[in-house]
Parts: sequence; C-alpha cells; structure tokens
Amino acid sequence: MFWGCISGKYGKGKGLFWEKEWKTITTQSYCEHTIPAIINYLFNHPGLSFQQDGGSGHKADATLALLKSWNIEPIFWPAFSPDLSPIEGIWDRLKDILQEIDPEVHRNSGRLREAVLRAWERITDTEVRERIRTMHQRCLDVIAANGMETKW
Repeated sequence: MFWGCISGKYGKGKGLFWEKEWKTITTQSYCEHTIPAIINYLFNHPGLSFQQDGGSGHKADATLALLKSWNIEPIFWPAFSPDLSPIEGIWDRLKDILQEIDPEVHRNSGRLREAVLRAWERITDTEVRERIRTMHQRCLDVIAANGMETKW
C-alpha cells in the first residue's frame, strides 16, 4: 500500500509505502507508521487543515487522541464520499501513469515500488491544485445528486 498527501497550497507531499514487516494496518500500526508522516507534513506546512477518510484506523479513539496531542484536529468528512475526496482523483491519475509506464507492472512486485514512485513524481503540483480547485463544484454536484455518485 502507498500513502500520500496533497494540499492546495503546497501541492503533493512525500509518499509512504506500507512495508510488509508492518503487517496489517491496525490502529496501533497506523499510529506508529503513518501518523508521524502526517505530523511531519503538517508541521512543515503550517496553516493546513487535515482530512482523512473514515478507515477504522483513522477514526479510532487512539488515533484521534494522538493527533489531538499534537494539536491536529481532523476536519469532519462524511463516510463513503470518494466524490468529495480530492486525493481520489490523484489516485486515479497515479494508476493511469502506472499503466503508461508499464501495463504489466502489477505482476512484478519488484518493479511496482519503483514504478509507483516514478508515477507519484510525475503528478504535478498544478494537477493537485486543479483537483482541489474543483472542490466547490464537486460539493454542489453531490448536493444536486442527493448524496449519490457524481461524474467526479
């Protein structure tokens, strides 16, 4: 698994691979491995709001308490809302780039890591900002669709 972050102000952040030796993502492992990357990004880029999806490790009391101890308060985010998550379009772009780089890369885990890093690097800060710029319209579209799926 690959974790990444984006911001409308700073563009794309550094990515993080979930290493095999970390095993399954649990609240404890998420707090141990991903939260430090989040804290680092937010403290090196002051003034940002933090949004994450509703994964069980993300919304667990221990995770939220750890974030709170660093004065990080995640903004409310509705469950099952990929149309509203700006990074979802970035993940789609990453997959498209991977397909361009090597259509068979998913069959070779040795090449996959390098290909993901190359694909992540090809995503520009301009693309990230454009995706975030569409947020207002995406919200309007979701409202118009009564919370159902939209074209985004």
